[in-house]
Amino acid sequence: MPKPRVLLTGSTGYIAGQLLSVFRDRYDLRLIDNRRENGAGQPVDGVEVLDLLTASSTELETIFTGVDVVVHSAYHRSDGSDPQSQYQGERRNIDMMQRVYQMALDHGVRRVVAASTNQAAKWYEQPYFAGLRDRVSPEDYPRPDNFYGWAKSAYESLGFLYACGSLGRKLEIIQLRIVVPREIDASKFADLPRYRYVRELAGYISERDLQQLFCKSIETAQINDEYGVPFHIFYGVSNNARTFWSITNARRVIDYQPQDDSEMRFAADIARLMSQ
Repeated sequence: MPKPRVLLTGSTGYIAGQLLSVFRDRYDLRLIDNRRENGAGQPVDGVEVLDLLTASSTELETIFTGVDVVVHSAYHRSDGSDPQSQYQGERRNIDMMQRVYQMALDHGVRRVVAASTNQAAKWYEQPYFAGLRDRVSPEDYPRPDNFYGWAKSAYESLGFLYACGSLGRKLEIIQLRIVVPREIDASKFADLPRYRYVRELAGYISERDLQQLFCKSIETAQINDEYGVPFHIFYGVSNNARTFWSITNARRVIDYQPQDDSEMRFAADIARLMSQ
């Protein structure tokens, strides 16, 4: 059986760096980004340099034709930190996401798996840590409290438009709200309120769990919801004892079975920091 043909955008980025070793083994992989080097300045083998915002339709047709699944992790950083610069910068990311959806729809791609973020609903952390709610679910109304999260929530709502069939065929869409995809350095939280550290522990996702989440999002054959729409939002966290982001739907739909728990992974750090 031939390997699925997967197009990975943002191939030199941080998330892609955690996925590439597994993706290279499992898929017929095509890599694109607007540069060849990763954040450490190291070249990433096999990357085709292409900017999704400025490439011609002809160039993109060549890239997207014959692809089974697009994994979209490309991202343009804003030029400044003021609100207007952030807004304009994130508008570019929304435009890029729309272009990916449209090219996928036009050229026969079956599914798009997009790297979203918990920032799309980050405001809910306020009532959670105030003791006013116990859980945050993918079904909760998006409530971002920053422009980055706003853009990702726009990715999601735009994705439903492409998934529901109103533009012709139904493009399968999975949005992965990744929370803390890195190892946690407890020393950085020594002088901060303890809830800041607890929040990191709650959102942790190990590299192998992140790989599993993406691979199952790519490979699960049938993802229609109860209304027949192939659209889902999954939170990207490990099996953390302290988590408050629900992964119930990811367990049910794609059989996501995270192997790691931040409580065990960082047990020594937790004991030391929490006793101070």
